[in-house]
Amino acid sequence: MSKPTQDDANIMLQLLRWGAAEKVQEAMNWIWSDAFIEDYDEFINKYPPGSDEYGKATKVCGWFESIGTLYKQGLLNGELLFDWIAVKMPWSRLEKFALGIRKKSGEPRLYENFEAMTKV
Repeated sequence: MSKPTQDDANIMLQLLRWGAAEKVQEAMNWIWSDAFIEDYDEFINKYPPGSDEYGKATKVCGWFESIGTLYKQGLLNGELLFDWIAVKMPWSRLEKFALGIRKKSGEPRLYENFEAMTKV
């Protein structure tokens, strides 16, 4: 893999700013709390679409999906990316939720880049 460039660093900083503006870390904190329910059906029963909690889970999935898309398209250096964030941990927490939404929506590509980063 190639050495990260200043452009990679700038993209990373923009992602950090976007994450801060969207309060992704706050949503991540909730994902790791006891209030989060890993089972998709139980989650949807307690936190239906439109609820703040549903929004937090989709916010985190969407943030990682966006990062994964940049990585997949070669727009973000993998060495920098995987030195910066641990993708497998949040995926392990959100996997059932993300796959449940994917199945329910009938859109097989939903959150695919988030998931693909866990296999690198």
